[in-house]
Amino acid sequence: MSKNLSQIITKYKVQAFWDVPLKSIDCEKHKFFIIERILQCGGLEGIQWIFDNYGWQSIKQVVMDSRFLSKRTAHFWAVYFSIPISRIRCLSKPTPFPTK
Repeated sequence: MSKNLSQIITKYKVQAFWDVPLKSIDCEKHKFFIIERILQCGGLEGIQWIFDNYGWQSIKQVVMDSRFLSKRTAHFWAVYFSIPISRIRCLSKPTPFPTK
């Protein structure tokens, strides 16, 4: 990975990783979780980091499979990746948690 994950997570901890001990996060094992959280709460540097380290295919897959992205975030990435809305899980199946 080009940049230390803990540096990125430390930068976004308050926003995206407030509920997770940093030492418990593994870059590969928790790839889906990291991408999902940074897409939802991260800034430009975090977004660039996930593109550099995981690639657009992994990010696109998270957008399609995530149940917890907000509707706004999911719509943005659907347009960015040209994904039909029907293929995005959080927009096609109701989640047990309220989203905006």
